[in-house]
Amino acid sequence: MFKYKILKALEVAASKIAPLESEEDNTLFYFYQPDRQFFKHLNNQYQQDLSSLFYDKKEANYFFNKGENGNGYITLLLLYPREREEAEFEHMVDSLLILKLEHSVMIITEDKEDFVLEFLKDCQKELKTEEILVDLINAALAKMTADAQKIRDEIIKLETSINDNGPTRSLFSQLLQLKKYLISLSLTYDSDDKIIEFFKREKNTLNLDENGHSGIIKLEENLDSLKKLTQAYNKYLASLDTMVNNLSSFRLNTIMKTLTEISIVLTIPTMIYGFWGINLKLPFEEFSFGFLLVLAISLALSGGVWYWLRKIKLL
Repeated sequence: MFKYKILKALEVAASKIAPLESEEDNTLFYFYQPDRQFFKHLNNQYQQDLSSLFYDKKEANYFFNKGENGNGYITLLLLYPREREEAEFEHMVDSLLILKLEHSVMIITEDKEDFVLEFLKDCQKELKTEEILVDLINAALAKMTADAQKIRDEIIKLETSINDNGPTRSLFSQLLQLKKYLISLSLTYDSDDKIIEFFKREKNTLNLDENGHSGIIKLEENLDSLKKLTQAYNKYLASLDTMVNNLSSFRLNTIMKTLTEISIVLTIPTMIYGFWGINLKLPFEEFSFGFLLVLAISLALSGGVWYWLRKIKLL
């Protein structure tokens, strides 16, 4: 049976990073908020540049050091998207670093993650360290799937906002954030495929089962479900984006049509006032209220033109 310890990496001494030697002391170590000094100890312990692996966040990776007399270790780097927030694209991905030692497992994340804590609480049962690797990655995929499913509620809110207020600046911002998150999600699970391929290739060496809750097939199914969910939301957001653009174009066309109507109707009084402004003898100039007659004629003609254009459905 495994026990676990949750440690803030900033407060961990170098002596605590050494691997456990006793099989009875099977332990899961969860380190969060690591610093450069922490990774310096790890790099010296395992002769591997783990800090660059952890902070680059370019793609998932693995390293299998078989060692001698079974004293090897496995390094796995899994990528997962951050919670949706106003962040630059390159800062929307986090790393999950796993070191499987002979009789213990180290888990390292930037922040204290709830899905890791839940996994640690649920792993109080008879498990092989190899099964823990698969279960932990399944927990990360479950977290990614749960986050992706929340997008459905946000899409419903966007649709309601479009129906009530039309395309607004805040709506475009929300739509952009959802697209950025789905892109980061797609990039991470595409990269995480490498871990599954590693498990399939080394299943005999790692003593991994293909079937069962901790099997490779279950892991593939979970990743495939995440891919299908993300692709469905991507397609829907693309159609929603098209609808927003069409609605924006329709509103712009309506505004332009209204301005055109006003311009056509105002053209009539403009012509009349220009005609009566020339320096020649004109009708009604001898009347005291001649300007009222000119105004009345211009209004009547403008109203007639407006009515005629409406009748022939040009306005």
